[in-house]
Amino acid sequence: MSGFILCALDKEAKLGVVDALLLAIIGIVIVFIVLIALMLLVSLVGKIFDGSEKLQKEHPEWGEKIASCKAKLMFWKKEKPEEAAPVEEAPKELAKGTCGELTLINCEERDAAMIMAIVADSLNTPLNELRFKSIKRVEE
Repeated sequence: MSGFILCALDKEAKLGVVDALLLAIIGIVIVFIVLIALMLLVSLVGKIFDGSEKLQKEHPEWGEKIASCKAKLMFWKKEKPEEAAPVEEAPKELAKGTCGELTLINCEERDAAMIMAIVADSLNTPLNELRFKSIKRVEE
């Protein structure tokens, strides 16, 4: 320790390993003390606002914002939602301009999409106006 103090006074003196470790530990302790002080300050300001009726009357919109922020921050404390009753599935409606279903035989969706695009382009017709019943891959 005395070497650390002397090293601080004398700029040309070399710092030993023990003194360097001590200096690092002191720096880390100071950082944690400041972080704890900031945490306590923020907590204190929050408690002051929660208990202040005058501030809540002047700014009622803050209460809603704070409640929503607290709900977002406390997502891990939420209980698991109750299991909902199974909902009956509505019949699938086709997209606007769709003309039914397409059956693919020995063909991948990517290839079928390419074929449909080529046919629509060669006919100069929008794809949603064409009706494809099936696409079959023919091997030679």
